[in-house]
Amino acid sequence: MNNLRTNLIPTDVDQALRISEMFAKSDLVPDNYKNKPANIFLAVSAGASLGLAPFQAMQNIAVINGKPSIFGDALLAMVRNDKRCLSVKESIVGEGMNRTATCIVSRLAPNGKTEVISSSFCLGDAQKAGLLNRGPWKSYPDRMLQMRARGFALRDAFADVIGGLITSEEAQDYPVPKGAVQDQESTSKFDKDARSIDDIVGELTAPEEPEKELEWVLTIPGKKPLHFKNKNDFVLEYKHYMDLIDRSKMWDFQTKQKKYAELKTNNMEMLEQLREADFGLIEEIEMDEGRLFDAEDATNT
Repeated sequence: MNNLRTNLIPTDVDQALRISEMFAKSDLVPDNYKNKPANIFLAVSAGASLGLAPFQAMQNIAVINGKPSIFGDALLAMVRNDKRCLSVKESIVGEGMNRTATCIVSRLAPNGKTEVISSSFCLGDAQKAGLLNRGPWKSYPDRMLQMRARGFALRDAFADVIGGLITSEEAQDYPVPKGAVQDQESTSKFDKDARSIDDIVGELTAPEEPEKELEWVLTIPGKKPLHFKNKNDFVLEYKHYMDLIDRSKMWDFQTKQKKYAELKTNNMEMLEQLREADFGLIEEIEMDEGRLFDAEDATNT
């Protein structure tokens, strides 16, 4: 099971894109991710940086106003799973505007000592921020206070584990900047739901450089270089000189081997270029090389 979990974590952009496209068509993903591969890609990428498998990421990461955030319970689980976390204690006390949620985190420091980080958030703070008129704050004020205090404390104590993510509960309270909706409508590039996978690939991939035409030059010892327009003409002429060396009646076999080695050395750069351009052609040359200039093959022939 652990191996399956590890294998499902994408290791590059292409894997994340394929997973996003596949999950977007599934009925098992949360409703806010269905048919939204761009949002899934963002969540999967953020989850991969935290060590979360793609499905875990979609269950626990929400894309709100185009930014990934993580649900408070998942954030707590991640921190408690870290060996340096000694304890996380939460409490809610007080009445009225003084009702306050507190989160105290104890963490093992590099020097072996215990660090204690505490954060609190009260209804008075929520009122100042204009949150009390929002739906979740009306229905579940204690829960929202708890999530605010928890998010602040865990981010302060384990910023290296959380990677800069905020809680989804906190992200939902952030107002959408003025003009953002208008920008999204006028420019689909900033609309996370409307963007296609091709749009994302286009932004993440560096623009392709125009292909350069390869030069094919045959260098013959003692003669001027011969230039060709394509690889096939180069190969034909190269094999022609191989045959000339092989058919020479002036040289013994060892001399022929040396002459061919000299030809090959002078054209090594072109042969490597040919290997990258067309492996089949380089195989033809190597087969002829073995047939003509390998001592054992030549003897058998």
